Amino acid sequence: MGASAPNTNGLVYRGIKNLLRCDEAEVVEGIARYVVSQRRSLRVVSRFIERTRKTPIPALLTLMAWTRSFLVVCPDGPLRGIVWIARLSNERRAIDSLIKSAPDLEWTEFKFQSSISFSAALTLSVKNLKSIPRVFKIARRMHRSFQPFKAMRVIELLGYYARYVDLFSRGDFTLAVTSNHSNPHGIAFNIAAQKYGIPVVLISHGMPVRPVARLKYALGVVHCEAASQTYFDEGCQIERVLTHGRKRDHVSLRSGPLPTRINVGIFLCKDVNEVQLKTLVKNLLLNERVVRILVRPHPKNLWRNIDEWIDAHADERLTRSRGSLVRDDIRDLDLVFGGNSSVLIEAVTEGVPSAYVDYLDHGPADIHGFVAAGLVYRSSVDPNLDEMVCFYERPDWSQTLRRFANIEEDEATAMTNTVKAIADILNAR
Repeated sequence: MGASAPNTNGLVYRGIKNLLRCDEAEVVEGIARYVVSQRRSLRVVSRFIERTRKTPIPALLTLMAWTRSFLVVCPDGPLRGIVWIARLSNERRAIDSLIKSAPDLEWTEFKFQSSISFSAALTLSVKNLKSIPRVFKIARRMHRSFQPFKAMRVIELLGYYARYVDLFSRGDFTLAVTSNHSNPHGIAFNIAAQKYGIPVVLISHGMPVRPVARLKYALGVVHCEAASQTYFDEGCQIERVLTHGRKRDHVSLRSGPLPTRINVGIFLCKDVNEVQLKTLVKNLLLNERVVRILVRPHPKNLWRNIDEWIDAHADERLTRSRGSLVRDDIRDLDLVFGGNSSVLIEAVTEGVPSAYVDYLDHGPADIHGFVAAGLVYRSSVDPNLDEMVCFYERPDWSQTLRRFANIEEDEATAMTNTVKAIADILNAR
């Protein structure tokens, strides 16, 4: 069975502090406001909670979030070996690559269900009658001190943590693998593994967004050198760092002027700034050289009307991506536009001139520092396409790219090194 669990209330306290710290970031608060703006039901609930803030009602509603977070996590397989979680498709792809590289290891996924049953929720409530007053007390304190969104996220973290502790206590796990580190379920997974002395491995799926939760990892496989520096600057403890390989994807930037017929891609973040996007598309459609505009939504797209907006255009040059992989879309493009997204690194790595557009999403300008570092061209919503290409003809640009993409090593080699590092961790236990 799993290792004995010490008294680790300090871990939970640090987990809550980490979550609140991350949720105070402008980008997270912007996403929260955007989600509420997109859903009338959330606006109604938010106003109701705000008006009843000094009563027990918000805390009672928040208890439902604790119950759902606990029940939504279900193990797929025996409770032993290497346990992993992946809630989004990009997280799953990152970890799938590792699993395929190490088929001899025993892998168990903690899956996230899309729904829970009322009977299961009732049974859980009865089973945890002694814990409910404590969670209720914390919920009341959170609602008195923080916005409803932040209070809800803290209680979700406690629900996920209780579930992970329950599963870890009944299992025999040797390693915990995640691609998420700053959401309630990711922080809870990390601190629950720490509680039972289970080493945690981070397989990142993009650039970290500051502030980053200050968590501990036995191994981190990160996006690039710049990402590694961000984790350390933010206070993460990573015993060993490896970097995803991009050598196979690397293509030298195309030299010379743009073709007469231009295919353009717009790669979106989850929190789309509709006004800015519509203006950018309008200006691109006015350019007769642009024969196609491919819009690729984020896997967790939050703009509910994006398909209706695209379909409403009479201009057939505007299309929506249906591909599953970013590289499949990039391959056929001459130019790429984006906001605060790691896809801009992928695009320039694959030889496609790309531009960062201010406020294409609701995050702060240049949150990853791509423009400040000289990696990516900064464009207005009325782009100068030829000037955009000239930006990448600077002789020192390829050296800048190396800070943001490991083009000296292919992904297969990086995964082989990751499997070896995991073997070292397992042998040391």
